[in-house]
This record gives sequence, structure tokens and C-alpha cells, in this order.
Amino acid sequence: MAFTWRFGKKSGPTDPIAHAERLVQSGKFLQAIDSLTQANSASPSPAVEARLIELRHEALFHLSPKSSFPTWPPATTNLFSDVVGIPEISRDELNVEKLRSAILNNGSLIVRNLITPSEAQAAIDDVNSSFEKYDDAIVGKPLEDSAPWFVPFKSSEQLGVTEFSAWSPEDQGSRHWVRDGGGVLAADSPRTFSHLIELFQNNSIISLIQAYLGERPALSVKKTTLRRVACGGDTANGWHQDGAFLGEGIRTINLWIALTDCGVDAPTMDMVPKRLHEIAPTGTHGAAFDWSVSREIVDECSADLPPVRLQFKAGDAILFDEMNLHCTAIAPGMTKDRYAIEAWFFAPSCYPMNQLPLMV
Repeated sequence: MAFTWRFGKKSGPTDPIAHAERLVQSGKFLQAIDSLTQANSASPSPAVEARLIELRHEALFHLSPKSSFPTWPPATTNLFSDVVGIPEISRDELNVEKLRSAILNNGSLIVRNLITPSEAQAAIDDVNSSFEKYDDAIVGKPLEDSAPWFVPFKSSEQLGVTEFSAWSPEDQGSRHWVRDGGGVLAADSPRTFSHLIELFQNNSIISLIQAYLGERPALSVKKTTLRRVACGGDTANGWHQDGAFLGEGIRTINLWIALTDCGVDAPTMDMVPKRLHEIAPTGTHGAAFDWSVSREIVDECSADLPPVRLQFKAGDAILFDEMNLHCTAIAPGMTKDRYAIEAWFFAPSCYPMNQLPLMV
């Protein structure tokens, strides 16, 4: 594959993968990722997109990340002291100070019109393609026919995570659980993942998250998900805080983007609209699952501020961290499916490696 690529003061026909591999051999993983990302944006290639997934995963094993924040969480001014519940701002008001203040004091932040309607529609098309090719592979169609929309992610041998070490349509483990819940892992779709990174870059999301965490972030393979949740699905929802199963000492932020209107006639989220400072007990008081929080405990946690049902327009987003208490909300009157993107960013300096890192 020939590609006209410019770097330094010279230009000419260069294989972008070969150029990236030279950077890798020199230990310059992040430069290799940036080089391939730029090359693929100019001329999309299934081979480049697949290699990018591999490099993003390999990179953290060769880096020594360090945060600019010696302690966590950093001190912050309460910019929404007059807000009861979840603060809401527009895209042009978003900055790291407001993001940090809202999450650490109010529990989350809603950003209206974070992405445009055309960006949301393009993401919907990507989600549909990813679901279609995943489902083709599950029924035994050749994997080569599913690329670049479905290429099963393979984890590093250093981690020993067997369920992601090889692909078998009959034994999908957590992939099957995610698909049953209306999701496909973004890392399993190199084309969609590349489009997501471009979407995040074009909307200054990665630089915002980097400023929030104090270091260039890494996404989680297991928790960064393409969502297509059907109406009329299971209403036995599991209230949870992601911090209950992500481990201690982590630094995270989740970006959840609605790609379609939701909250009235399409599934949404119910959320405790305040900051919680402790992990609530799981699997007690008749909780639906051993990992979930019972409604009795939810009511105790939200005695002063009851849970709210979130309503979004396509392109709206909400950001929160691992302490947020929430659940998927599906009601009988909801007649439309809901599309969304869920992207969990972690600080690499304290990354929980069982979540399978992908440097951005």
C-alpha cells in the first residue's frame, strides 16, 4: 500500500505502517499512534485501523505514565453551588474547570449539543455496521468478510485475559453479555473506533479529558461500548457504581453521548443527581444482581435528592466518574430504540490493567 505522507521536511511515497513500526522499534509508541492516526484520517485503511488498535493496546506496557496531579482528587472550586442536582451547560461553555467542579461536587455534568446532528447520524451508521458484522461473525460467517467493522480484539499475552486471547463464535464470554445488553465493544470495530477518535479530536474531547486527568488518557476495551438498546427490553435494571468493580485508586471519567433522543419514548438512564463519596453495598437487600445496588440502598443514598430520569436530544452528553450511581431506564411506554456511545477514560498512571488499556 502506497501513501503520500509528509513528515519532517520531506515527502514521498511511504507505507504508513512501516513508518509507524520504525517508531515502535525506537520505543516511540505514542508517536507511532499519532502518525498512523493522521495517516488513516487522510486515507482510511483497514490494515492501518487494525494495527492502530494493537498499538494503542501495546503502548501502555512500554510507557511510564505520570500524572501532573500528585494527589487525587485535586482541589476545585464549586462553580455550581447554586445548582440543585446535575448541572447543565452548552458545548461552548465546557471547560476543564467546570467539568471538574461538576463531577467532584455534583456527581456529573450534562453538556447539551456536544456533537452535531450530522456527527450523531454518522455514529449511528457506524454502530449499525458494527452490530451487523458482529452478528454475522457470531453465526459463523468468515471474519475476513466482517472487516473493518468487526475484527475481534486480542489482548496482550502479558495480561493473561483468556476470553480476549482468541476468537470463537461459540464462546464469547463478556462479549456475549455486552451484546445481549444492546452493545458491541468499540475495540472490536477498528473502523468505528478510528471514527470515534476522530470525533473526539474534532470536538476537543481528548484534550479536555487529558486536562481533567492530568495525563494523556487511555480508554478501556471492556467498558468503551457502542450502544443500541431496544425498547421493550428487560426492565430489571441494575443500579450500580462502576467503582464497585473497577478497583481502588483509579482515576476515571465516562463520556456518554446520546446519538438519538432518549428519555421519553426511548431508553435512557436513571441517576442519583449528586456526588457520592463511598461505594454503596452491592448484592444486598434484594438487589437484582450480586453486582448491583438494591432500590432500598439507592433510596438511602438519595434521601435528600431522589433519582432523576435523564432526557437527552441527539448529540447531548453526560460525563461522570466511577462513584456515580445510575442504571439503564427502560419503561413500557418507550417505543423507540436508543443509540449511544459510552467511552470510559482512565489515567494510565493508575490504570486497572484487567480493563485492557487503549491509549488515545
